[in-house]
Amino acid sequence: MTSTTTPQSILELDAKTFDARGYTKAEFFVETDFVPSEDKAEAQAGVALLESGSEERHEALLSRPLRRGHITLSINPGSSYRLEVSHARITYAYLSGADDDLDRGIAFLVTQDGEPAIGAWQELHVREIDDLGGWYRSLSRPQAHFEPFEHWMNDPNGLCRFQGRYHMFFQFNPYGWNWDNMHWGHAVSTDLVHWTHLPIVLYPQPALHEDDTHSGGAFSGSAVPVDTHGRPCAGDEAQAIRLFLTRHMERHGDPSSLIEYQTSCECRDGLSFGPETIVVERPDSSEESTSLGLDFRDPKVEWRFPGDDTHMVVATNVPKDSVAQQEYQLQWSPSSDLRDGWHADGPNDARGDRKGDVQRVPAIAAFDSTGKGMMASREGWQYRGIAFADTQHTEAFTFECPDYFPLDGNDVVVAALMKYRDGGGRFQPVMWYTGESHNQASATRSGQDVVFQASQAGLCDFGSGYYAVQSFEDDLGRRIAIAWLADWFGTRTEGAHLANGTMTLPRELHVRDGRLYSHPVSEVYDQLLGATVLHQELRACDDATLSDAKTLSVPIPGNAYYADIVLQDDADFDIAIAGDAHGHAVNLVRVAGVTVLRTLGSQTDALELHAGITDVRRIEIFYDRGIAEVFLNNGEAAAALLSPCNNEEGAFRMSQASQDSSVTVDLRRLHGIWEHRR
Repeated sequence: MTSTTTPQSILELDAKTFDARGYTKAEFFVETDFVPSEDKAEAQAGVALLESGSEERHEALLSRPLRRGHITLSINPGSSYRLEVSHARITYAYLSGADDDLDRGIAFLVTQDGEPAIGAWQELHVREIDDLGGWYRSLSRPQAHFEPFEHWMNDPNGLCRFQGRYHMFFQFNPYGWNWDNMHWGHAVSTDLVHWTHLPIVLYPQPALHEDDTHSGGAFSGSAVPVDTHGRPCAGDEAQAIRLFLTRHMERHGDPSSLIEYQTSCECRDGLSFGPETIVVERPDSSEESTSLGLDFRDPKVEWRFPGDDTHMVVATNVPKDSVAQQEYQLQWSPSSDLRDGWHADGPNDARGDRKGDVQRVPAIAAFDSTGKGMMASREGWQYRGIAFADTQHTEAFTFECPDYFPLDGNDVVVAALMKYRDGGGRFQPVMWYTGESHNQASATRSGQDVVFQASQAGLCDFGSGYYAVQSFEDDLGRRIAIAWLADWFGTRTEGAHLANGTMTLPRELHVRDGRLYSHPVSEVYDQLLGATVLHQELRACDDATLSDAKTLSVPIPGNAYYADIVLQDDADFDIAIAGDAHGHAVNLVRVAGVTVLRTLGSQTDALELHAGITDVRRIEIFYDRGIAEVFLNNGEAAAALLSPCNNEEGAFRMSQASQDSSVTVDLRRLHGIWEHRR
């Protein structure tokens, strides 16, 4: 398979004018926080474009009292322009509105020196770069994983297939490196590997930009492809995408001020969304014996269950004594890794205090839409009670980013344990639960009936940063999941025009013997794997390969590679996935039959990242300049981890404790997903 993605453009500010190049809009995200408060009353923040060869001036001012906002100016697709900025800082800018935006994507505007465009009607300069490949080729950036062009990104949202493309929305802050009031970024792909950046589609509530005493915005949610009547259908047959999301607002320092409700909006062209309507609000606790927590977010809508109903689950927490106790088998070894946990307000909280409210447990609230095409209204959704509550993890604050879907004859719940540190030190691990659902119509409004009964459970990922995973079923019948690689432990370093947020490789999910498996989709192998670096059969007692040193060492130009390792027994091994001259390292080791992921010289060194399975016979490693994704036994266990080892030249090393053990190693380079290849 080959990519047909059209290369996107960057317009770098180092010449007097820029060419509109067929685009009809210039979009700017501006802020005034740097302007002294005494000057703000007189200074009016704004952006202007001066069209070359004419007297026409396109100008827009930021409405008071907004301290930041989004400005859009119409431009002539065949003209050139000079940009001027007044009493504002441009933090993110691009051209949009071309006839072929879905194929071509947006063209980014950046400053030559990497600093935001700033000034009082300052003149800026522009130069065109052919595509994003050179931009992403920086040593500080991965090559094979999706990242935004720059700034903060977290949860994947609205994953779906629609009219021949996969759509991925995501939580995004166009104003800087850290989390802030949330927008929804947007990208599309025809192969789940190469992505095209599109305009931002959702924005925070305007009140959040008036001052900095509140935070919130367009929080996480999901998407459903629908037909002309608003009914769920296959993506390539759909006429629109219907989004569901949480609107969030909270006053800083006052948790009781939290307000969250679910809204919905629709898109028919794959680019722009209509107005939002409120579809689900938190049930009034005075009417329910099960009191839902103030946390009430991340709606996941699923229509693949048997029957005509469409289901929504929302993350929350409830009193432990209000729900049936869950007795499931934990698929983990050592078992203390998951249950012997504690409540932590942040990833670096010291072990000891049980800070969580152990009288409340993480839960997901269930809503049904039974009317055909009624998903867009309040009347179309009915509360059905608590679908599932994990009564075995009482220190968890609440669930986040829940998912609930049928797969391979099982029902599956996936959710993150917020503010929970497990016995291995992982912060906010993501759990899977497999089991059986009761008829949702039998669930009472009291919340006493648990709709989903878990029989087995485990970790979706035994690494340290896998979070906010969301799945969808594509038109081929595959259940595909993408997660955010959260940098809980501060591994990444801030820099101009870098991204603070990365998505995992897309994984296909299956249930086998009650266990959730995850493995890269076939397109990853078709599109990402490049030239062979090494194919070596290391036979037992083969002096030519594993002599006295018992070590194989292979340099990896570009530091982005795929390794496929097949083992024949349980002999101990040590695989150096990555390392650098500064003492940082990532290793996968097996000692006395226990397989563990370890780091050296990083904030994650103290974590005990046990794989939780035995009899490991196949190891696959995707290493991508600071990102390691490991898959064991074709997806029986998986791990994702961030590392400081993002140098240009890498190496793969493997040693074994026994010369009587045999192993086969295949190494291949990884292609960059932003390079233009046909």
